Amino acid sequence: MSNVVEKTLLIDDSEIDLFIHRRFLELCNFSKELIAYKSAESALDWLRNLEGESPPNIIFLDLNMPVVDGFTFLNMFSELPERVTQHSRVVVLTSSNSVTDREQVLLHKNVVKMITKPMKIQDLQDLVQDKQN
Repeated sequence: MSNVVEKTLLIDDSEIDLFIHRRFLELCNFSKELIAYKSAESALDWLRNLEGESPPNIIFLDLNMPVVDGFTFLNMFSELPERVTQHSRVVVLTSSNSVTDREQVLLHKNVVKMITKPMKIQDLQDLVQDKQN
């Protein structure tokens, strides 16, 4: 896989998960630029203040986080400037197998996929395939 996207944002409260997913994406050459945040709140602040900087193409988002969880992030994301919401697609990356969680996140127009942790090669291949269709 060779630089599928320009910029990727990882949001996860677990340093271990962030490290593993960042390293996995780097080894797969998924993105030219990888940005990581340990909190959804920090990621939202960064997205709100993208002065002239291009927004991420893909956002990998954990659901279960303290303070601002993935569901709240998705609601707040939809209120961001259109130049961000039109450009960024969200992939929910979670340990949850809940059907209710899946139904709830897929209601958000920017969510293109829900992946169960840990991320696998097949998940990225499916994401690339979905992008091409």
